[in-house]
Amino acid sequence: MRITEESMKQASGEIPAENQNIKKPEEPHLTEREKLRSMNFRDKLWYIWNYYRFHMVAVVLAIVVAVNVGTVVYHSTFHTALHCMIINSRDEEGFQAEPLEQDFASWAGLGKKEEIISETTFLAFGDDASEYIYASMAKISALVAAKDLDVMICDEETLDHYSSMDGYLDLETVLPEDIFSVVKDRLYYTENADGTRHAYAVDISGTAFAEDSNIQLSPALFGIVSNSVRTDMAESLLRYIFEIAQ
Repeated sequence: MRITEESMKQASGEIPAENQNIKKPEEPHLTEREKLRSMNFRDKLWYIWNYYRFHMVAVVLAIVVAVNVGTVVYHSTFHTALHCMIINSRDEEGFQAEPLEQDFASWAGLGKKEEIISETTFLAFGDDASEYIYASMAKISALVAAKDLDVMICDEETLDHYSSMDGYLDLETVLPEDIFSVVKDRLYYTENADGTRHAYAVDISGTAFAEDSNIQLSPALFGIVSNSVRTDMAESLLRYIFEIAQ
């Protein structure tokens, strides 16, 4: 027989025999709902936060991840029809994208998942360049390298800068005859990397499109990026601007 403190107490009579086999009553088991029901509002908040905060954080993170993944998947079904950058158009009201992203898209018969992307930025060259300008130039370089930029509408200094790096198509050689005959008096000539002059842009200032879009540039030079893979849409935009039938 194993001798324990309890057996010694039993032998000495400290624990009555009739109580020796009686188990202590168990605490009633409460469900979470019953626990919360018995608490006031402040205690409920404390209880939920202390016991369920990690679960709550996990749920929130799962929702954020699911939303982000869903957004990426959804936008992956879209197709970029044209990407246009408006550079150095300075006005308090800013560039109005509706004539390009909505009116032109409708005129061109684009579908709901064919996007026209327009962006605005500001550039300066030489000693006037700031960190923001360097970041903007880096973004333009990245878009061009990815063949994801089609049109620049900009001022003379910007056009000259990028044309000196062979940044634009020669419009005299690429435009269809019906477009060229309309815009030939608006062509802008400047030098390329070899120092030879070509028609690298069309001045669209004074057109209804420029006014409706609030493009505050004079001249407003429309150049097609030299490695664009969507030159047909860039030409269609020129048709739209100058009201030339497709």
